[in-house]
Amino acid sequence: MTLPEGHLLDELATAYVQAVAAAAGATIAVSRRDYGVDGTLKYIATTDRDGFFETGFPVEFQLKGTSIAVIERDLVRYDLRVRNYNLIVSRKPTATPYYLFLVCFGSNRSQWIVADTALTLNASAFRWTASGPPSPNVASVRIEIPVVNRLTFDAITTMLKASEARFAP
Repeated sequence: MTLPEGHLLDELATAYVQAVAAAAGATIAVSRRDYGVDGTLKYIATTDRDGFFETGFPVEFQLKGTSIAVIERDLVRYDLRVRNYNLIVSRKPTATPYYLFLVCFGSNRSQWIVADTALTLNASAFRWTASGPPSPNVASVRIEIPVVNRLTFDAITTMLKASEARFAP
């Protein structure tokens, strides 16, 4: 039995972010109830005296798994629901940083995840954030994400360090 396509995309997108975050030295906490924030990234640091600990400077995210985003040479185009768009752009500057993580899969469902001699998750992920006025649109807002905004180990580290720089004296 397989999951409905939307649920499968959500589960695989979560697994993708979990893996990238772990490799970056971070954990994710996925929200059980979704009021616009799907999860939180937390950076794990260590000292000889204290061992491992959360730094206290998280990043929140919305997570979208999709097989319909258009990835071109320099841009990823995606139609984001207007509610989700407005939650990101209208976030107060003093609040925890808030990103969209867009995990893009190809159109062939049978290639999204392949398990043979190795487990392969065939996807690319991107990060996007913006600030500004809410959109007056009714259904969706087309966003454009530069392909250089890949969600990588280094990108997660950079986001978490930027969060710390915003709040640390």
